[in-house]
Amino acid sequence: MDADKEERCSFYVRVPAKVLGCLRSGEITVFLFPGHGLVLTQPIQTYLIPENLRMPNSKFDVLFKYPGVEIIRILHRNEFCLELNDSKK
Repeated sequence: MDADKEERCSFYVRVPAKVLGCLRSGEITVFLFPGHGLVLTQPIQTYLIPENLRMPNSKFDVLFKYPGVEIIRILHRNEFCLELNDSKK
């Protein structure tokens, strides 16, 4: 697949997350979709999460890029996301 076609096939997803509080070897484990009856966990490199959001029970959103489930960045709950707004055009 060429790079241009791959870029057209990719999309972004904003997923709510909550810090579980397990810190090991530079990773923080978070719940994805907390409160929705799902128990999905995801280890995230500590450096990706702002310091004020690393405490247990902190809530934020994770911006993923598909395909590949690549973590793009961490967003505060009401933070504007340029990637999502651009992809709706």
